Amino acid sequence: MTRPVAVVLGAGIGGGGVARALAATHQVVVVDRGSSKAQTLAAAIGGEAVTADLLDIDSVTAMCDDLVARYGRVDTVIHLVGGWQGSSSVDRDALAAWNAIAPGVFGTLRVTSVGFREALLASEGAYVMVSSTAAHRPTAGNVAYATAKAAAESWMGGLAHSFADSSARAVIVAVKALVTADMRAAEPDRAFPGYTDVDALGLAIRGILEGDTVANGARVDLTEE
Repeated sequence: MTRPVAVVLGAGIGGGGVARALAATHQVVVVDRGSSKAQTLAAAIGGEAVTADLLDIDSVTAMCDDLVARYGRVDTVIHLVGGWQGSSSVDRDALAAWNAIAPGVFGTLRVTSVGFREALLASEGAYVMVSSTAAHRPTAGNVAYATAKAAAESWMGGLAHSFADSSARAVIVAVKALVTADMRAAEPDRAFPGYTDVDALGLAIRGILEGDTVANGARVDLTEE
């Protein structure tokens, strides 16, 4: 039997932290819309890089079917796709910000949760979304981002409900923002209050996957107060 298969959606700084944390125990598949970042990250951890249109259900289903055919299973999908757009208020800029980020933050989660759901049921696996504390604390300046995250969390609630009669889990992990060692080094005088280190994020998700104490439908807040 192969090692558990973890599909990391997004090759940004969060995806890097999660992929590194899982590399020793999982077969990690890094998925990104651009091949360069995915290939660089996958090569660094001994994983596999895949490019796919995560807004197209046929593309996602084909990717899932291919992974199951080659590895025999998909155990985990971790959603780290998004980006951030702000606005000065609830204004036209907020509408533009929504249009820019909603497909990545919300649309890709909807499509991939549907595309991988049956595989996760079969493996008794987990779909993990990395969310933001902003989802429950909207402001005029982050209204588009907060709304997209809140909508995605609501969808996750429905996914968790669909897993109710199984051992599969839908889990939300919330952070204020992410920080890397390079970011701290570039701004040594900045405190980054409440930020979560990307490596800590990866370890937290690995703990969720390797334990059974985090229930289906849980929301884990990693904010450092």
